[in-house]
Amino acid sequence: MDKFEDWQDLKVAYTVARLGTLSAASELLEIHHSTVLRRVNRLEETLGTRLFHRHARGYQVTQAGEQLLQVASNIDEQLMELSTSIAASDSQLRGKLLLTTVSGFMDVLSEPCLNFQQLHPQVQLEIILDQKRLRLDHGQAHVAVRAGAKPEEPDYIVQALATLQAGLYASKDYLKRVGLPKSMADLSNHFFVSGVAGFNARVPYYSWVDEHIAEQQVIMRVSETSDATRAVVNGIGIGGMQHHVAKQYDNMVPILESELCWQTQVWLVTHVLVHRTAKVQALCDVLKDYFRRF
Repeated sequence: MDKFEDWQDLKVAYTVARLGTLSAASELLEIHHSTVLRRVNRLEETLGTRLFHRHARGYQVTQAGEQLLQVASNIDEQLMELSTSIAASDSQLRGKLLLTTVSGFMDVLSEPCLNFQQLHPQVQLEIILDQKRLRLDHGQAHVAVRAGAKPEEPDYIVQALATLQAGLYASKDYLKRVGLPKSMADLSNHFFVSGVAGFNARVPYYSWVDEHIAEQQVIMRVSETSDATRAVVNGIGIGGMQHHVAKQYDNMVPILESELCWQTQVWLVTHVLVHRTAKVQALCDVLKDYFRRF
């Protein structure tokens, strides 16, 4: 066996093993397909053994490959933990800070994020909008604002941030065209904006629409709540909206607000390794101060 010199070959092979194909690894690593193939082949030549069985449907690890890639997995975990630990040692209010939340929450978070930027201009706040929950223990984000059930991941510090109220709304232009529903029965004569399959279960007013409104009345489905909000504001149909968000638009009219109202619990989440760093504490303080008014 030749001397093992290029750790990048191991990283590439590990990514192929996780994703199962060269093309998927190429896309994730942002390198050319031929580079992925060359690095996998070179690693196999260096080790003098096959790490993968090649199939038309993808790459499957051999027994030798499983042994090596388990080591690679452990290295990946340790590097992620090291990255988070290094971030934890930063006691200065400067540099990058990663906040993750779902896209629809930017309508709620814009004001506190602006407040934070004005208070701490040397911190570059990066906001990652993703329906998937990013791993704080892997350093994918430093602070998370999550909605729904209380997060229960180990080593996460979870604080109740706010209970948000939501209801159904329509624009004044829509109501001029179709009329104002005055009872639950009247809703059968109206059109709705909702979410897409696989996303609705996490948004209570989308779930309600799917359960109580006929499919032909749902004239638009949107995968992001912020875009669904714009559709409602632009008069496409009736849709769910946080009360705080609806107040930002002067053309929003609540629909049957005494009958239709939903609550969403919002959580502030950090990882134990970075919780007490200056940047994380500064952002948490701004967020908690802002949400005390809710």
